Amino acid sequence: MQQLAKSDVRSAWKPLVVCPNPPMGLRIRSALGEKGFSDVCFVSQYPQAGAVAGLLARHGSDICFLDVASSPERALQLISETAAAIPVVALNPGNDADLILRCLRLGACEFLSEVTSEQVGAVLERLSRLHGKVEAQKNGPVCCVVPGKPGCGASTLATYLSIEMKRSGISRVLLVDTDFVMGSVAFLLKLKSDFHLGDAVRDWQRMDDDLWGRLVVPCHGVDVLLAPENPATRVEIDPQVAFELLSFWRKHYEAIVLDLPGAYAPGFEFAGLVDEVLLVTTNELAALHATRRTLEYLEKIPVDRSRIKLVVTRYQSSTGLKREDVQTALRLEPYALLSNDYEAVQAAVLDGKPVASESYLGRSINALTERMLGKQKTAKKRSSLFNLLPRRS
Repeated sequence: MQQLAKSDVRSAWKPLVVCPNPPMGLRIRSALGEKGFSDVCFVSQYPQAGAVAGLLARHGSDICFLDVASSPERALQLISETAAAIPVVALNPGNDADLILRCLRLGACEFLSEVTSEQVGAVLERLSRLHGKVEAQKNGPVCCVVPGKPGCGASTLATYLSIEMKRSGISRVLLVDTDFVMGSVAFLLKLKSDFHLGDAVRDWQRMDDDLWGRLVVPCHGVDVLLAPENPATRVEIDPQVAFELLSFWRKHYEAIVLDLPGAYAPGFEFAGLVDEVLLVTTNELAALHATRRTLEYLEKIPVDRSRIKLVVTRYQSSTGLKREDVQTALRLEPYALLSNDYEAVQAAVLDGKPVASESYLGRSINALTERMLGKQKTAKKRSSLFNLLPRRS
Protein backbone atom coordinates (compact mmCIF):
# COMPACT_ATOMS: atom_id res chain seq x y z
CA MET A 1 0.00 0.00 0.00
CA GLN A 2 1.32 3.39 -0.97
CA GLN A 3 2.54 5.43 1.97
CA LEU A 4 1.25 8.93 2.64
CA ALA A 5 3.57 11.77 1.77
CA LYS A 6 5.12 13.71 4.63
CA SER A 7 2.87 16.72 4.01
CA ASP A 8 -0.22 14.49 3.94
CA VAL A 9 0.61 12.97 7.32
CA ARG A 10 1.22 16.41 8.79
CA SER A 11 -2.08 17.81 7.53
CA ALA A 12 -4.05 14.79 8.76
CA TRP A 13 -3.21 15.13 12.46
CA LYS A 14 -2.99 17.73 15.19
CA PRO A 15 -1.10 16.09 18.08
CA LEU A 16 -1.50 16.47 21.83
CA VAL A 17 1.58 15.31 23.76
CA VAL A 18 1.30 14.50 27.47
CA CYS A 19 4.80 13.77 28.72
CA PRO A 20 6.10 14.49 32.24
CA ASN A 21 9.43 12.81 31.37
CA PRO A 22 11.77 15.60 30.11
CA PRO A 23 14.16 13.45 28.00
CA MET A 24 11.25 11.62 26.37
CA GLY A 25 9.52 14.95 25.86
CA LEU A 26 12.51 16.27 23.95
CA ARG A 27 12.59 13.16 21.77
CA ILE A 28 8.90 13.28 20.84
CA ARG A 29 9.11 17.03 20.18
CA SER A 30 12.11 16.44 17.93
CA ALA A 31 10.45 13.53 16.11
CA LEU A 32 7.28 15.50 15.43
CA GLY A 33 9.33 18.53 14.40
CA GLU A 34 11.22 16.44 11.85
CA LYS A 35 7.89 15.33 10.45
CA GLY A 36 6.88 18.94 9.95
CA PHE A 37 4.56 19.43 12.93
CA SER A 38 4.77 22.95 14.35
CA ASP A 39 1.34 23.26 16.01
CA VAL A 40 1.69 20.70 18.83
CA CYS A 41 -0.07 21.02 22.18
CA PHE A 42 2.55 19.89 24.72
CA VAL A 43 1.60 19.19 28.35
CA SER A 44 4.45 18.46 30.76
CA GLN A 45 2.23 17.16 33.59
CA TYR A 46 -0.58 14.62 33.70
CA PRO A 47 -3.89 16.53 33.52
CA GLN A 48 -6.42 16.10 36.29
CA ALA A 49 -9.17 13.55 35.82
CA GLY A 50 -11.80 14.94 33.48
CA ALA A 51 -9.57 17.70 32.09
CA VAL A 52 -8.46 15.95 28.89
CA ALA A 53 -11.73 16.67 27.10
CA GLY A 54 -11.17 20.39 27.64
CA LEU A 55 -7.63 20.20 26.24
CA LEU A 56 -8.85 18.39 23.14
CA ALA A 57 -11.70 20.82 22.57
CA ARG A 58 -9.58 23.95 23.04
CA HIS A 59 -6.68 22.86 20.84
CA GLY A 60 -8.59 20.76 18.30
CA SER A 61 -6.22 17.84 18.92
CA ASP A 62 -7.09 14.57 17.20
CA ILE A 63 -4.28 12.26 18.36
CA CYS A 64 -2.55 11.90 21.73
CA PHE A 65 1.01 10.76 22.46
CA LEU A 66 1.02 9.75 26.13
CA ASP A 67 3.98 8.99 28.39
CA VAL A 68 2.98 5.88 30.35
CA ALA A 69 6.34 5.39 32.08
CA SER A 70 6.41 8.33 34.51
CA SER A 71 3.29 7.18 36.38
CA PRO A 72 1.65 4.09 34.84
CA GLU A 73 -1.49 4.22 36.97
CA ARG A 74 -2.25 7.85 36.17
CA ALA A 75 -1.39 7.26 32.53
CA LEU A 76 -3.72 4.26 32.31
CA GLN A 77 -6.55 6.37 33.70
CA LEU A 78 -5.86 9.02 31.04
CA ILE A 79 -5.82 6.38 28.29
CA SER A 80 -9.26 5.21 29.35
CA GLU A 81 -10.52 8.79 29.34
CA THR A 82 -8.87 9.88 26.08
CA ALA A 83 -9.19 6.81 23.86
CA ALA A 84 -12.97 7.19 23.69
CA ALA A 85 -12.45 10.41 21.74
CA ILE A 86 -9.20 10.15 19.77
CA PRO A 87 -6.40 7.62 19.00
CA VAL A 88 -3.85 7.26 21.81
CA VAL A 89 -0.21 6.29 21.23
CA ALA A 90 1.45 5.05 24.43
CA LEU A 91 5.12 5.98 24.96
CA ASN A 92 7.38 3.80 27.12
CA PRO A 93 11.14 3.27 26.64
CA GLY A 94 10.88 -0.06 28.47
CA ASN A 95 9.56 -3.32 27.07
CA ASP A 96 7.00 -4.17 29.77
CA ALA A 97 4.64 -6.73 28.24
CA ASP A 98 2.13 -6.43 31.07
CA LEU A 99 1.98 -2.64 30.77
CA ILE A 100 1.63 -2.88 26.99
CA LEU A 101 -1.30 -5.26 27.37
CA ARG A 102 -2.99 -3.03 29.95
CA CYS A 103 -2.60 0.01 27.69
CA LEU A 104 -4.10 -1.83 24.72
CA ARG A 105 -7.00 -3.15 26.79
CA LEU A 106 -7.86 0.39 27.90
CA GLY A 107 -7.92 1.64 24.31
CA ALA A 108 -4.39 2.62 23.23
CA CYS A 109 -4.06 1.88 19.51
CA GLU A 110 -0.24 2.01 19.25
CA PHE A 111 2.75 1.52 21.54
CA LEU A 112 6.17 3.10 20.96
CA SER A 113 9.25 2.02 22.87
CA GLU A 114 11.60 3.94 20.58
CA VAL A 115 10.68 7.54 19.89
CA THR A 116 12.24 8.48 16.55
CA SER A 117 10.92 10.40 13.58
CA GLU A 118 10.81 7.17 11.56
CA GLN A 119 8.77 5.33 14.20
CA VAL A 120 6.43 8.28 14.73
CA GLY A 121 5.96 8.66 10.98
CA ALA A 122 5.13 4.98 10.58
CA VAL A 123 2.53 5.17 13.37
CA LEU A 124 0.88 8.23 11.83
CA GLU A 125 0.77 6.61 8.41
CA ARG A 126 -0.88 3.47 9.79
CA LEU A 127 -3.46 5.49 11.71
CA SER A 128 -4.16 7.69 8.69
CA ARG A 129 -5.01 4.62 6.65
CA LEU A 130 -7.23 3.26 9.43
CA HIS A 131 -9.04 6.44 10.38
CA GLY A 132 -8.89 8.48 7.22
CA LYS A 133 -8.11 12.15 7.05
CA VAL A 134 -9.49 13.97 10.07
CA GLU A 135 -11.89 16.78 9.18
CA ALA A 136 -10.55 20.15 10.19
CA GLN A 137 -12.74 22.04 12.60
CA LYS A 138 -13.93 25.51 11.70
CA ASN A 139 -12.24 28.44 13.36
CA GLY A 140 -14.70 30.67 15.16
CA PRO A 141 -15.75 31.80 18.62
CA VAL A 142 -16.93 28.99 20.90
CA CYS A 143 -17.99 30.57 24.16
CA CYS A 144 -20.25 30.03 27.12
CA VAL A 145 -22.02 32.69 29.18
CA VAL A 146 -21.94 32.01 32.92
CA PRO A 147 -23.89 33.94 35.56
CA GLY A 148 -21.80 35.01 38.51
CA LYS A 149 -25.11 35.31 40.34
CA PRO A 150 -28.62 34.41 39.13
CA GLY A 151 -30.45 37.38 37.66
CA CYS A 152 -27.38 39.16 36.31
CA GLY A 153 -28.60 38.97 32.72
CA ALA A 154 -26.42 36.09 31.49
CA SER A 155 -29.20 34.45 29.45
CA THR A 156 -30.17 37.79 27.94
CA LEU A 157 -26.56 38.36 26.89
CA ALA A 158 -26.13 34.82 25.48
CA THR A 159 -29.31 35.12 23.43
CA TYR A 160 -28.66 38.52 21.92
CA LEU A 161 -24.93 37.88 21.50
CA SER A 162 -25.59 34.87 19.26
CA ILE A 163 -27.99 36.90 17.10
CA GLU A 164 -25.49 39.75 16.89
CA MET A 165 -22.84 37.27 15.70
CA LYS A 166 -25.18 36.27 12.89
CA ARG A 167 -25.74 39.93 12.04
CA SER A 168 -21.97 40.44 11.94
CA GLY A 169 -21.66 38.08 8.98
CA ILE A 170 -21.03 34.64 10.51
CA SER A 171 -23.01 32.24 8.35
CA ARG A 172 -23.77 29.46 10.84
CA VAL A 173 -24.35 30.26 14.52
CA LEU A 174 -25.60 27.91 17.26
CA LEU A 175 -27.19 28.96 20.56
CA VAL A 176 -27.57 26.23 23.22
CA ASP A 177 -29.57 26.64 26.43
CA THR A 178 -28.06 24.30 29.03
CA ASP A 179 -29.98 25.71 31.99
CA PHE A 180 -32.52 22.96 32.61
CA VAL A 181 -34.27 24.85 35.41
CA MET A 182 -34.69 28.36 34.01
CA GLY A 183 -34.84 27.68 30.25
CA SER A 184 -34.69 31.43 29.60
CA VAL A 185 -33.82 31.31 25.90
CA ALA A 186 -37.22 29.89 24.93
CA PHE A 187 -38.90 32.65 26.96
CA LEU A 188 -36.80 35.46 25.51
CA LEU A 189 -37.38 34.38 21.89
CA LYS A 190 -40.91 32.96 22.35
CA LEU A 191 -39.87 29.53 21.05
CA LYS A 192 -41.34 26.07 21.50
CA SER A 193 -39.97 22.72 20.41
CA ASP A 194 -40.72 19.05 20.94
CA PHE A 195 -36.97 18.44 21.35
CA HIS A 196 -34.28 19.79 23.64
CA LEU A 197 -30.71 19.38 24.87
CA GLY A 198 -31.70 16.28 26.85
CA ASP A 199 -32.56 14.53 23.57
CA ALA A 200 -29.14 15.41 22.16
CA VAL A 201 -27.47 14.03 25.30
CA ARG A 202 -29.48 10.83 25.11
CA ASP A 203 -28.86 10.22 21.39
CA TRP A 204 -25.30 11.52 21.07
CA GLN A 205 -23.93 8.16 19.92
CA ARG A 206 -26.15 8.14 16.83
CA MET A 207 -26.00 11.87 16.12
CA ASP A 208 -25.97 12.78 12.43
CA ASP A 209 -27.09 15.70 10.29
CA ASP A 210 -30.66 14.42 9.91
CA LEU A 211 -31.19 13.87 13.63
CA TRP A 212 -29.57 17.16 14.51
CA GLY A 213 -31.78 19.03 12.05
CA ARG A 214 -34.85 17.84 13.97
CA LEU A 215 -33.48 18.94 17.35
CA VAL A 216 -32.75 22.60 16.63
CA VAL A 217 -35.15 25.49 16.02
CA PRO A 218 -34.16 28.28 13.58
CA CYS A 219 -34.70 31.79 14.91
CA HIS A 220 -33.39 35.08 13.47
CA GLY A 221 -30.89 33.09 11.38
CA VAL A 222 -29.51 31.23 14.41
CA ASP A 223 -29.97 27.52 15.18
CA VAL A 224 -31.28 27.20 18.75
CA LEU A 225 -31.16 24.08 20.92
CA LEU A 226 -33.54 24.67 23.81
CA ALA A 227 -33.54 23.40 27.38
CA PRO A 228 -36.41 21.07 28.39
CA GLU A 229 -39.73 22.86 28.74
CA ASN A 230 -40.44 21.00 31.99
CA PRO A 231 -38.00 22.29 34.65
CA ALA A 232 -38.35 19.00 36.55
CA THR A 233 -36.64 17.13 33.70
CA ARG A 234 -33.33 15.79 35.01
CA VAL A 235 -30.51 15.37 32.52
CA GLU A 236 -27.07 14.22 33.63
CA ILE A 237 -24.32 15.30 31.24
CA ASP A 238 -21.19 13.19 31.39
CA PRO A 239 -18.00 15.14 30.56
CA GLN A 240 -17.30 12.75 27.70
CA VAL A 241 -20.78 13.32 26.25
CA ALA A 242 -20.29 17.08 26.58
CA PHE A 243 -17.03 16.78 24.67
CA GLU A 244 -18.59 14.65 21.91
CA LEU A 245 -21.50 17.05 21.44
CA LEU A 246 -19.24 20.10 21.37
CA SER A 247 -16.98 18.39 18.81
CA PHE A 248 -20.02 17.73 16.62
CA TRP A 249 -21.14 21.35 16.94
CA ARG A 250 -17.68 22.68 16.11
CA LYS A 251 -17.74 20.81 12.81
CA HIS A 252 -21.11 22.29 11.83
CA TYR A 253 -20.98 25.88 13.07
CA GLU A 254 -18.67 28.86 12.79
CA ALA A 255 -19.75 30.30 16.13
CA ILE A 256 -21.29 28.65 19.22
CA VAL A 257 -22.78 30.36 22.26
CA LEU A 258 -23.84 28.30 25.28
CA ASP A 259 -26.09 29.73 27.97
CA LEU A 260 -24.88 27.97 31.12
CA PRO A 261 -26.55 27.65 34.53
CA GLY A 262 -24.87 28.56 37.77
CA ALA A 263 -21.91 26.58 39.11
CA TYR A 264 -22.53 22.99 40.25
CA ALA A 265 -25.69 22.62 38.10
CA PRO A 266 -26.02 20.05 35.27
CA GLY A 267 -24.83 21.65 32.07
CA PHE A 268 -21.91 23.44 33.71
CA GLU A 269 -19.64 20.69 32.33
CA PHE A 270 -19.32 22.66 29.10
CA ALA A 271 -17.43 25.48 30.83
CA GLY A 272 -14.16 23.56 30.74
CA LEU A 273 -14.47 22.76 27.01
CA VAL A 274 -15.05 26.12 25.35
CA ASP A 275 -12.56 28.69 24.11
CA GLU A 276 -13.90 31.60 26.16
CA VAL A 277 -16.02 31.93 29.29
CA LEU A 278 -18.01 35.15 29.58
CA LEU A 279 -18.55 35.56 33.33
CA VAL A 280 -21.47 37.93 33.87
CA THR A 281 -22.05 40.09 36.92
CA THR A 282 -23.49 43.43 37.92
CA ASN A 283 -21.56 46.01 39.94
CA GLU A 284 -23.56 45.38 43.13
CA LEU A 285 -21.79 44.04 46.22
CA ALA A 286 -23.93 40.90 46.56
CA ALA A 287 -23.42 40.04 42.90
CA LEU A 288 -19.66 40.52 43.14
CA HIS A 289 -19.50 38.28 46.22
CA ALA A 290 -21.31 35.48 44.35
CA THR A 291 -19.24 36.08 41.21
CA ARG A 292 -16.00 35.71 43.14
CA ARG A 293 -17.15 32.28 44.35
CA THR A 294 -18.13 31.29 40.81
CA LEU A 295 -14.74 32.46 39.58
CA GLU A 296 -13.00 30.30 42.19
CA TYR A 297 -15.08 27.30 41.10
CA LEU A 298 -14.22 27.89 37.44
CA GLU A 299 -10.53 27.86 38.28
CA LYS A 300 -10.92 24.50 40.05
CA ILE A 301 -12.54 22.80 37.02
CA PRO A 302 -9.95 23.96 35.83
CA VAL A 303 -10.55 26.93 33.50
CA ASP A 304 -7.48 29.08 32.90
CA ARG A 305 -7.99 32.73 33.88
CA SER A 306 -6.85 33.86 30.45
CA ARG A 307 -10.02 32.31 29.00
CA ILE A 308 -12.37 34.05 31.46
CA LYS A 309 -13.78 37.38 30.26
CA LEU A 310 -15.62 39.47 32.84
CA VAL A 311 -18.75 41.24 31.54
CA VAL A 312 -20.50 43.73 33.82
CA THR A 313 -24.15 44.21 32.90
CA ARG A 314 -26.64 46.94 33.80
CA TYR A 315 -23.68 49.16 34.55
CA GLN A 316 -24.20 52.70 35.78
CA SER A 317 -21.30 54.74 37.11
CA SER A 318 -23.67 56.64 39.39
CA THR A 319 -24.74 53.52 41.33
CA GLY A 320 -22.85 50.47 42.55
CA LEU A 321 -19.10 50.01 42.38
CA LYS A 322 -16.98 51.73 39.77
CA ARG A 323 -15.10 49.78 37.12
CA GLU A 324 -11.83 50.00 39.04
CA ASP A 325 -13.51 48.73 42.22
CA VAL A 326 -14.96 45.75 40.34
CA GLN A 327 -11.50 44.91 39.07
CA THR A 328 -10.06 45.15 42.58
CA ALA A 329 -12.82 42.99 44.09
CA LEU A 330 -12.45 40.17 41.56
CA ARG A 331 -8.81 40.63 40.58
CA LEU A 332 -10.02 40.48 36.99
CA GLU A 333 -10.25 43.39 34.57
CA PRO A 334 -13.71 43.90 33.07
CA TYR A 335 -13.71 42.84 29.43
CA ALA A 336 -16.86 44.84 28.71
CA LEU A 337 -19.38 47.05 30.49
CA LEU A 338 -22.93 46.75 29.14
CA SER A 339 -25.40 49.58 29.51
CA ASN A 340 -28.34 49.56 31.88
CA ASP A 341 -31.10 49.66 29.25
CA TYR A 342 -34.29 48.43 30.90
CA GLU A 343 -36.69 49.81 28.28
CA ALA A 344 -34.86 48.19 25.35
CA VAL A 345 -34.77 44.78 27.05
CA GLN A 346 -38.43 44.88 28.04
CA ALA A 347 -39.47 45.86 24.51
CA ALA A 348 -37.42 42.99 23.07
CA VAL A 349 -38.85 40.44 25.52
CA LEU A 350 -42.44 41.50 24.85
CA ASP A 351 -41.95 41.04 21.10
CA GLY A 352 -39.67 37.99 21.31
CA LYS A 353 -37.16 39.83 19.15
CA PRO A 354 -33.50 40.86 19.48
CA VAL A 355 -32.77 44.02 21.42
CA ALA A 356 -32.89 47.02 19.11
CA SER A 357 -29.51 47.56 17.46
CA GLU A 358 -29.70 51.34 17.90
CA SER A 359 -30.34 51.10 21.66
CA TYR A 360 -27.55 51.59 24.19
CA LEU A 361 -27.51 47.86 25.00
CA GLY A 362 -27.69 46.89 21.33
CA ARG A 363 -24.67 49.04 20.57
CA SER A 364 -22.81 47.63 23.57
CA ILE A 365 -23.45 44.04 22.46
CA ASN A 366 -22.37 44.94 18.94
CA ALA A 367 -19.10 46.35 20.28
CA LEU A 368 -18.57 43.25 22.43
CA THR A 369 -19.21 41.01 19.41
CA GLU A 370 -16.75 42.91 17.26
CA ARG A 371 -14.12 42.65 19.96
CA MET A 372 -14.66 38.91 20.31
CA LEU A 373 -14.39 38.49 16.52
CA GLY A 374 -11.24 40.62 16.38
CA LYS A 375 -12.84 43.25 14.14
CA GLN A 376 -11.87 46.25 16.25
CA LYS A 377 -8.58 48.05 16.12
CA THR A 378 -6.69 48.04 19.40
CA ALA A 379 -6.85 51.80 19.77
CA LYS A 380 -10.64 51.78 19.49
CA LYS A 381 -11.46 48.88 21.77
CA ARG A 382 -11.71 50.84 24.97
CA SER A 383 -13.69 53.74 23.58
CA SER A 384 -16.19 51.54 21.73
CA LEU A 385 -16.85 49.32 24.71
CA PHE A 386 -16.87 51.82 27.57
CA ASN A 387 -18.12 55.05 26.00
CA LEU A 388 -21.42 53.56 24.87
CA LEU A 389 -22.85 53.91 28.35
CA PRO A 390 -25.54 56.56 28.83
CA ARG A 391 -24.07 59.87 29.89
CA ARG A 392 -25.45 61.43 33.01
CA SER A 393 -25.00 64.89 34.34
